[in-house]
Amino acid sequence: MQSMTRRVISGRYADSAIRLRAVRKYFGMNQKDFAANADIQYKSYNQWETGDFRVSIPGAIKLRERYGISMDFIYLGNIDALPTKMANELMSILRDNASNKSNDSGDD
Repeated sequence: MQSMTRRVISGRYADSAIRLRAVRKYFGMNQKDFAANADIQYKSYNQWETGDFRVSIPGAIKLRERYGISMDFIYLGNIDALPTKMANELMSILRDNASNKSNDSGDD
């Protein structure tokens, strides 16, 4: 049975982690599938999305190549570096996450 709780992102690299989670949600995937489709080890991706570790340069390149996510967005949050449709939907996801932050306690 899958847990219905969500892990709060609070690691050192939480800003990047929040953006990664939003991108994964945009694509409607779980962490394992999202990582596997980009040829990234699940453990590494999970550590990035929890904010415990910084996204590696090779990992960011794989995410860019597979999903079209700019490295400026991954590291700096520059939403203007993304395709317009993706940017608009990610802004909505990020806004929803921010408004639900006080009610949110884990990962899906």
